Amino acid sequence: MSFASPWAWLWLLSLIPLILLHFLRRREREYPVSALFLWEGIRPDRPHFLERLRRRFDLLLLLQVLAVLLFSLALSQPFTQTQKLSGATLLVLDGSASALREGVAEAIVAHAREIIAQSAGPWAILLWADPPEILCDRTSSAAEALQALSRFRPRLSRRPELARALALLPEPWPRIVVITDNPAGITGIEVVQVPRPENLALTAFSVRPSPDGTHYEAFLRVLNDANAFKDVQVRVRTGVGEYLTSRLIPPGEEEIVILPISGVRESAFVAELGPLDSFPWDNVRYFAFSGGEVRVLWAGEEDRYLWAALRAAAPAVRVSSSPDLVVAFSAELPEEPRGAAFLVGAGTPGFPRGRLREADPIHGKAHPVLNHVSLSQFRVGKVWESAIPEDAHVILWAGDFPLLALWDGPYGRWAFLTADLRSSNLPLLPDFPILIGNILGWLLPEDPPSLLVVGEGLRLPQGFSVVVEGKEVEGLWVPEKPGIYELRRPQGTDFIAVNVPWEASSPVSSPAGALPAPPLAQVSLPLWPWVVLALLPLLLGEALLFARQGG
Repeated sequence: MSFASPWAWLWLLSLIPLILLHFLRRREREYPVSALFLWEGIRPDRPHFLERLRRRFDLLLLLQVLAVLLFSLALSQPFTQTQKLSGATLLVLDGSASALREGVAEAIVAHAREIIAQSAGPWAILLWADPPEILCDRTSSAAEALQALSRFRPRLSRRPELARALALLPEPWPRIVVITDNPAGITGIEVVQVPRPENLALTAFSVRPSPDGTHYEAFLRVLNDANAFKDVQVRVRTGVGEYLTSRLIPPGEEEIVILPISGVRESAFVAELGPLDSFPWDNVRYFAFSGGEVRVLWAGEEDRYLWAALRAAAPAVRVSSSPDLVVAFSAELPEEPRGAAFLVGAGTPGFPRGRLREADPIHGKAHPVLNHVSLSQFRVGKVWESAIPEDAHVILWAGDFPLLALWDGPYGRWAFLTADLRSSNLPLLPDFPILIGNILGWLLPEDPPSLLVVGEGLRLPQGFSVVVEGKEVEGLWVPEKPGIYELRRPQGTDFIAVNVPWEASSPVSSPAGALPAPPLAQVSLPLWPWVVLALLPLLLGEALLFARQGG
């Protein structure tokens, strides 16, 4: 133990006048003696040793001496040296939907408290959610940083790019620690991974008309993120009925469920998975057909699966002239299409499709067109060596060859899908209608999409509104809860399905390799606050004793 102000021990000299004053205030006292001592000269009995000691002992003086000792110790500011991790620390707390699983948010806060206690500071705390938020700006006060943790509230939205959150505090940080339950995509930064509880989830849900047009088909993907077999029940509800099925799913596996739905055309569907678990938000998923009619000019070979996916994404109708969208399938167009065009294994005079080749593994990068789509299920056998404009934006690759590219060119917006659908599993996946719907949303952006996730903002066109809890919302709408919402447009009424982000249900990945630990620093741990805490009850006891003795 060391002292910041050792000269404060000079206060001990005050004990000298204290003791002198104590003896000066002593007075003569009367002692009772036996009458025999007066009349018979008998010497009085000597008091016992303990009684003599008690008479010599003054408790008030002892308390005053102890108070002076503690007061001098507090003024000397004692401290002890300890080792903590050095450098400013930026804590990034994952506040996305997956943190709402039972026990995850509490574990994130507990790890943050531990890091603050083990580091020398200063600290800052970010909430990694959409939108990101500063919970605590740069501070050297550990108490202030710990207090900021009480404001940590996960949201049902997805988490944005990590760089977007870090941009709120752009100054250099020697140490950045991300505390999350899903370290996917985090590299070059220290990660503390919080364990997730077991979970059952619907990781995909879409509905499309059957290729023969006689009924609907609900496509679902069910994940058993647990360590045991699970017997699950899947229910799809429409406005006129319910459709049930059950599956026994192995641990750690996903299974595709196709459920036929009969009846008249519906606009909105709800899928439910039982039994409920620690994260019930992904046990319910919503789907809605787009309400705006899309006039499609079809060119090339027929493909009923692509047409069914188009009809699932929007109420598509075929026309021979004045189309909203040109769809070319496995064909060479004689001229460049004007306006929005979707080229699936097709080419134009300026961008011929080339020849078929074997496809390499698929990989992509984040883009709104890939929202709600799980690329891990995609299997493509062959791709066309189509010529892609140099300024096109490629978002999916088959090895080093473009698989899906978007081009906003002089003729209009075009989307290139070079996959040979007949050698792929895409038409059989629930993600396929979702992907087609996202592509249509990019090609024809003026129509509000029918699928959103919580926290995804939507700019409603003039004359459009969304009914939220009985009130109409116009302009910018950011959904805060999942569900089916009524969309009012000049042409009539439609629906928008809002889901919890699909990635909140995805299995977790292992974090990247551990980074070297930051260097240690000697940190002074002050002890004077504890001395003051001991001094206060001592002074109170001294005052009470003084009052009891009559001052």
